[in-house]
Amino acid sequence: MHWALEGCGKCSPTELGVLSLACLLRMNVFELLGAEVRSFIGFAARRMPRNFIVLLASAALLYFGCAAYVLHFEVDRFLFPQMPNFVGTTAEATLSFKSDSGNELLVRRYGEASLGCVVFFPGQHGTLSAYSFSDYSAAGLAVFILAYPGQDGALGRTELSEIEGLVAKALAEIVGACGSSQTVVVGVSLGAMLAAYSAQSTPVAGLVLSSTAPSLSSAIRSRLRSNWALAPLGWLPLSELLRHDYSLTDALMRSPDMHVAIFQGTQDAQTPIEHLRTPVALLRNVQLVPVPGGSHSTTFVSSQSAQLVVIRSMLRLRSERH
Repeated sequence: MHWALEGCGKCSPTELGVLSLACLLRMNVFELLGAEVRSFIGFAARRMPRNFIVLLASAALLYFGCAAYVLHFEVDRFLFPQMPNFVGTTAEATLSFKSDSGNELLVRRYGEASLGCVVFFPGQHGTLSAYSFSDYSAAGLAVFILAYPGQDGALGRTELSEIEGLVAKALAEIVGACGSSQTVVVGVSLGAMLAAYSAQSTPVAGLVLSSTAPSLSSAIRSRLRSNWALAPLGWLPLSELLRHDYSLTDALMRSPDMHVAIFQGTQDAQTPIEHLRTPVALLRNVQLVPVPGGSHSTTFVSSQSAQLVVIRSMLRLRSERH
């Protein structure tokens, strides 16, 4: 579908909308919209005057169809927005990993590893200055912080088709330096999902997640439903539209012997704790820790003391096994 839009750099919004609709009709998007959307259009067709029906059906198809196109082809841009400027403390060391297309993942190291190492996966906006690691550093942990392509000084832009490979390379190199029994992976929000998948390929002492969702599609659906103008898009079959619907359960089931702790705020409206209780209950190696009053943006910082207790336990248990 990209061939149709590549030559439209100067198109007006109306022309872009018409062209997008044409692309969607070529891909038979009506079949992708889901039974609930098709049912709504059918209901409108039975109850309203014909001219109005045509107008409403066209508007509905354009509204849902454009969203379906974006979710299938352009979701990377929305999941990882460009935030190229780095604002933060100068790192003691910086590692760079590049994909074949030139997109760059940066890893900045802070502190010395007298206790162990933590590899930190930030949320979708990066913005490393928004996170505090003072408790980690004071405990003797070296913190390796990832900056996704296009964020916090890393070149290029994040592509879902590449990011798993980039973070796997980075984690393997860090674990090679710190040791698998002395490394814990920590992830927040969307970064929690990437952290869970990366820990499949490189053994670590444990995995600590916060403000996570059971799947990428469920996180997107919650975000859509929080905005009245986008709420109807929650009817779309998101898991089918996404090229790869990341699943927390799928990732964690592949590492059944790894200790996992999930810190989830009780007031998190974006990734409600209730959405995690059922899938987590199926995994014997996962501990769900409610954070009273924690929201999506505050849970990580407010639970750091409790996280440290868990991290120390993970490092101790893994060392004893070795």
